[in-house]
Amino acid sequence: MIRRLLPYWNARFATVFGIFCLAAATAFELLTPWPLKWLVDYVLAGQTPPVWWSDAAPATATGRIMAICGVVVGLAVAGKIAYLSSQYLLIGAGAGIVRKLRVEVCDHLHRLSLTYHDTNKVGDSIYRAAYDTTAALTLVSQAAAPIITGILTLAGILIIVARLDWILTLTALSVAPFFWFLIRGFGRHIDCRSAEYHENESGLVARLQESLSSIRVVQAFSREPEASSLVDNQARRSLQALKSQVFVQLAFSACVGLVMTFGTAAVIRLGAERVLAGRLSIGDILVFLAYLGMLYQPMNAFSQSASIIHSARAQLKRVFEVLDELPEIADRPGAIALPDLVGNIVFENVTFTYASGETVLRDINLKIEAGQTVALVGATGAGKTTLVSLLLRFYDPNQGRVTLDGNDLRDLKISWLRHQVAVVLQDAILFGATIAENIAYARPGATRQQISEAAVRAQADDFIRETPLGYDTPLGERGVNLSGGQRQRLAIARAFLKDAPILVLDEPTSALDSHTENSLMSAIRQLSAGRTTIIISHRLSTVRLADNIVVLEKGRIVEQGRHNDLIRRPTIYRGLYESQWGKDETAALLAIPN
Repeated sequence: MIRRLLPYWNARFATVFGIFCLAAATAFELLTPWPLKWLVDYVLAGQTPPVWWSDAAPATATGRIMAICGVVVGLAVAGKIAYLSSQYLLIGAGAGIVRKLRVEVCDHLHRLSLTYHDTNKVGDSIYRAAYDTTAALTLVSQAAAPIITGILTLAGILIIVARLDWILTLTALSVAPFFWFLIRGFGRHIDCRSAEYHENESGLVARLQESLSSIRVVQAFSREPEASSLVDNQARRSLQALKSQVFVQLAFSACVGLVMTFGTAAVIRLGAERVLAGRLSIGDILVFLAYLGMLYQPMNAFSQSASIIHSARAQLKRVFEVLDELPEIADRPGAIALPDLVGNIVFENVTFTYASGETVLRDINLKIEAGQTVALVGATGAGKTTLVSLLLRFYDPNQGRVTLDGNDLRDLKISWLRHQVAVVLQDAILFGATIAENIAYARPGATRQQISEAAVRAQADDFIRETPLGYDTPLGERGVNLSGGQRQRLAIARAFLKDAPILVLDEPTSALDSHTENSLMSAIRQLSAGRTTIIISHRLSTVRLADNIVVLEKGRIVEQGRHNDLIRRPTIYRGLYESQWGKDETAALLAIPN
């Protein structure tokens, strides 16, 4: 896991300097027991001090006590400054890793094929990108830093205490193997409990995201209690997983504490005997006991860091699961961008099946000539939107191929291909940004004049200027503070601004009233002029002027032709038309000479 995080580590100088500050802080901490020995042996017990002490210490006992207190305070201040500096630098380095990791996960999620997003909840992806990535900071600040400190402390203490009394040192180290067994024994359980907890937390975020994004439906059907109940059930499972994780971690800490207690008891017993035998002074045993606490502190830190590492590893595993997911739709080696686009589209023997196993298109053969307007009609689930999704390469056909100017779409660069297609969806997707920024989403860097011209052509300029701040008016999430017709006009303005040679209109007027539809149709006709246009619609009033109307049924093309030709025969299209306009309207049309 550390090896996989290394590419995201860019604060190398800060990290190295942070480790240097940690070493300095450790050195100051290692010196803190010695003033206690000086006080006990050289001031209180009256033992003969070494020459350096006699030369440096004040002559009076009071002066010596004050000097020792000054040393204690000085060591503490220097140690805290060094430690705070190290934490600031290392946490900054860890935060930099998290930032890069979040950006890459987000970018990768944007590039993953729709098949992935069709089978994974948005809330789960959000949790992995926003929360699981913070485990990298946890590793640096709560695991790596204590481990580095512990190693430095342990090495320094062992050198010092071994010089004081090597027998007591071996006695203190006799409990070290038990720490290793505890880490091995509890590690797998911590891993499992942590993974279970974060999976449940991810499920909770997904549940909240689903219910809040559908708040209108929830309130319209008075399902607030049921929605809250579902969240409560998921929250209960998450809490239970957390309690299980915390219990294992607390049990681990308790066992570590007991091992430390047994080691301390053994050192106290043996140390007291050696003091009574005159082999150690009282100051020596006090220093040793002080170092003993410091000796077990890094061992305890290693144990706790192991718990943190197991928990962080479970989170980072979920992050790298996303990054390891390969996009199903990707550029082939040698993919090209056509220098000139005419706009001829051909579906050749196309069959497509979703990952769930549902076949939605069967042996589709369809030719759309450049500049032609083709309408796709049929019942819900007939495969109309899927056909367009293949054109945009959201998916690739299981059999057959789709060509653009004779080139298989799989041989073309995806980014280039999608730049050639402007899309107006049934549910106009708007962002929580200004009106101008929403229109300019089609062409980043567009000037205000270009944005305004696109809005005028989409018949959106008038209502935009009536908003409080005009083009700088911020929109609510998904443009909730606009009407359906206004949102569609902004989507059409976006398509005008993109000025792509191929236009896809997916149910652009289905949710609008007749008056708004008639108003928008003129803008749509202007937008589609001179472009290869595909219109998907259930409302046949929007497709009557199409050059070719293609009727889909259960994933197959069953009819195609112009409106007047299809209406004069007992076709499925005629049945659809009569269901919307009535037989009298059909009869009136049939009375008109062809």
